[in-house]
Amino acid sequence: MFETALRYPVDGDDRIETIVIGGLLTLFSWLLIPAVFVAGYLQRVLARTTADDRAPSFDDWGDLFGEGLKAVAVTLAYFAVPVVLLTAVLGSVIFAFETTTVVETGTTVAEPAAPGGANNLGVVVVLVGFALAVVASLAASYALPAALARLAVEGRLGAAFEFRRLAGVLTDRSYAIGWLVAFVVLAVGGALVGGLASIPLVGWALVPFASFYLNVVAFALYGQGYRDATRTDRRETADGDRRTSA
Repeated sequence: MFETALRYPVDGDDRIETIVIGGLLTLFSWLLIPAVFVAGYLQRVLARTTADDRAPSFDDWGDLFGEGLKAVAVTLAYFAVPVVLLTAVLGSVIFAFETTTVVETGTTVAEPAAPGGANNLGVVVVLVGFALAVVASLAASYALPAALARLAVEGRLGAAFEFRRLAGVLTDRSYAIGWLVAFVVLAVGGALVGGLASIPLVGWALVPFASFYLNVVAFALYGQGYRDATRTDRRETADGDRRTSA
């Protein structure tokens, strides 16, 4: 799985052109529109890997942009709950800090704004909210690649939110392994790219291309995990149908 994914970005017909275009789009991703094209390309990576096909090229730019917009919409939807929770926690912390500060004759004096029990309750609420936000973020990070893969395969935005169908993938060992390997690749590769960024000029120039390559490898791993998980699900469904008919 890992070796195949590691070679995947250079497995296509236009390997050099693809990496150059992907790196340049990554370089200008802060303009947002290039980032949408990159997201669209990564969707094609998912579609190709689930079909055991070679790496895609940058073509059909209109469709590529549309695929990227769908992927961005799904990503925003999946991370809406964690973002809301984190925003609420930060808002509570800021509110608590402001209400415990009293300004007297130009001097800032910290005073409790409520009895100790109320303050302790506030701390507990903030900690629980933060823990829930972390759990929700991890859950979204784990489920999102499967949702994007289903979107890439089905082509329908609603496919990414068919949670009953996604549940079989998310609980499958093959998908879990693919996701974990991708996580390690992104963590280790991100550290290496960070080291590359510390090299003036040459390192700076290579960072966007290395980042693009790294993302393609990770999405190839997601696609392989989704493919193997859905194969298992299809086999189990077929076995169940045969037993029922018997």
